[in-house]
Amino acid sequence: MAETLFNFHDLILLLTSFECLLFALIIFSNKTNHQYSYTLFAAFLLSHAFISLHELVLWGAAFREWVLALSPNLFFVFNFSYLLDGPLIYLFIGSLFAPSFKLTKKVLVHFIPVILFLIYLFFAFWFLEQSTKIDLIMSYDIAYSWHYVSIDLLTKTLRIGYIIMALILVKKHMSADKTTVIERTPWVYYLLNVFLVILLWEWLLTSIKVYALYHSIDLELLEFIGLVDYYAMFALINLMMYVVLMETINKGSFKKSKSVEPVNLAYVSRIETAMKKDKLFLNPNLSFERFSEQVDIPVKELSFTINRHFNVNFYEYINQYRIHEARDCLVDIDNEDKNITEIFYSAGFNSKSVYNTLFKKLYKSTPSQYRKEALAKTSK
Repeated sequence: MAETLFNFHDLILLLTSFECLLFALIIFSNKTNHQYSYTLFAAFLLSHAFISLHELVLWGAAFREWVLALSPNLFFVFNFSYLLDGPLIYLFIGSLFAPSFKLTKKVLVHFIPVILFLIYLFFAFWFLEQSTKIDLIMSYDIAYSWHYVSIDLLTKTLRIGYIIMALILVKKHMSADKTTVIERTPWVYYLLNVFLVILLWEWLLTSIKVYALYHSIDLELLEFIGLVDYYAMFALINLMMYVVLMETINKGSFKKSKSVEPVNLAYVSRIETAMKKDKLFLNPNLSFERFSEQVDIPVKELSFTINRHFNVNFYEYINQYRIHEARDCLVDIDNEDKNITEIFYSAGFNSKSVYNTLFKKLYKSTPSQYRKEALAKTSK
């Protein structure tokens, strides 16, 4: 594989690493309302930059000789990144659906495998004599050893597990409130599926290596699977960065240089009338297209008007009205016999989790706590 991975293949790894590093820096330098989400996504990109560097150093002939001349201890320093991308993408997905998401100490449990893996590398490689480390690298014995390959298979399995959990999380929220997911993250579900396919491909490669511990195999097969993985990951990273960049630009997180046409105030008046007077938001099945028909505003102009004038997207806009409606119903003594579920359904919500999250974010209290305190004040 060392002779195969040269020039163009190395260039793909270099480009993947460079693009991930560059885009991560861009994300870090642009603060947004979803700070944790973008921080986690930037960290995910950094982990893939390190993964590409690890592959380059371990298998790229020219690069491994250059690094070996510096110090054999530089080998495997980025290997731990394989245990980072799974937890990071899972936490990223979780942060998208939880406006109040915070990085707490509980999150650290996801990174325990990283610590265990570093301990393993210390005793399996870094702790050894200098001459022994050089021999292991030159002969590739460490990369094809039973313990390294076995742990690598466990790592790949763990990554797949995290992607599956992320997909389950997305599906759960799609079932609970499809509009929220489609509006906020229309690309997540599909890219996660592509990522899962690539990780399954990598798992296949490592499984063949485990099989090769006991049986002879064609090394060209390993080369082919490895190279396909490099190109597939390169394509996915570029696609992922493109859709995130376009979504960020469309939401206005990056300032556009060209001037933007003014908002049509007649459209603003129609929208406000539909919400304040007609209360269209009370319809739990209200879609963006249906609302466009109700107010007689073309879809493109409607999206532009809401984004520019109200500084939110469509579903954030109608949920603002729904949450205030629910709040008014909660504190109305005439609704004292109604339970919380009846109230959030009557306000237009079709997801209790979305309702509770938005309510707690806005009023710093759960609906039941807020209601109890408000009614207590009223009765005095």
